[in-house]
Amino acid sequence: MPFTPHTPSLLAAFRRALFALIACAALAPAPAALAQDKQDKDSQNLSELQIRPIFVTTRVFQIKAKRGSYEDLSNQVFKMKTAKLTEHENWMTAFKKTYPGFDAALLRTESKRVFRTSRPTIVSLGKQPDGRSIEVTLYGAQSVGDGVTPGTSLIAEIGLHFGNDRVNKPVAYGIQHMEVESGSTYFFVSPSLKFSSTDYVKFVRPNAPVEQFDGNDIYLIFAFSVDLDKTAAPARYFDERQSVELQQQAAKKVQPEVSAALREAGMGGFIRVRVEISPEGKVTDADTHYSTFPEMNGDAIAAARQWEFPTTLFAENKNPITGFLTFNFTATPPTPKAATQNPAKQ
Repeated sequence: MPFTPHTPSLLAAFRRALFALIACAALAPAPAALAQDKQDKDSQNLSELQIRPIFVTTRVFQIKAKRGSYEDLSNQVFKMKTAKLTEHENWMTAFKKTYPGFDAALLRTESKRVFRTSRPTIVSLGKQPDGRSIEVTLYGAQSVGDGVTPGTSLIAEIGLHFGNDRVNKPVAYGIQHMEVESGSTYFFVSPSLKFSSTDYVKFVRPNAPVEQFDGNDIYLIFAFSVDLDKTAAPARYFDERQSVELQQQAAKKVQPEVSAALREAGMGGFIRVRVEISPEGKVTDADTHYSTFPEMNGDAIAAARQWEFPTTLFAENKNPITGFLTFNFTATPPTPKAATQNPAKQ
């Protein structure tokens, strides 16, 4: 692997120490001067917090730039209000400001619950045939907060795993401790996790032509949108299986068109777009949910926004529908370059 890892044992030790420090601070006994009833109440509140999940939506983006064309990246954590990141364009604007010189695209979205215990929540970026996978390991913990109201810590570890962590210790590329608030999003890059074209295709873009990414450096952005009190689920939610039938019922379908340059390069994949459909049958919101063809993300969103659905879907229930549209793009063999012929000798 060409990217430079941190020493696994040292980083793992740091993670354990950090988690223990947060937990000990949060569990520290109240001062002796406090009444016993207050201690009992605090203990009860602490127990309730420990079993209450942290709702985390993890998004993984790629950022790509020509080698040598950008300044060195840092592992700084950026924080934004989630309400300001509701559209695809909002994310892209934020990344252009924080990572100038890079082109960004979403790869995957996954929503999971994280608990304030030593048991982690895992988000995997795909497993290789040899068992290797890049994983995001999330830990939750209660922190001391402001000294009056307990706070919440989210600890994210980015690592390369080899199938069996007991036999082969994971290689860690970064660890971030974030003091989180409900309604906020936190994102960062692990600079040591820099992909060459070969590893990028292996881990992120299976079957894509390696040569199309030569000369580029590619990193991953890890973004975490946090809700401490679960927001209401969509009134009408169609999962991926139900969305297959929903997509077939569309009254107007617009397919994104792959450019000639991408077709000739042998590029392909699929993109799943999450959409919201109004009772009038119009798509009122669209954003990438999962993509193996990030060069086409913007085109897929633009196409999805033009789809229309029969109003009969709302005959008995006027609530908007949240579902998915999936676009498949079949790759064709790259067009061979014409051979250069030398003029015949006279």
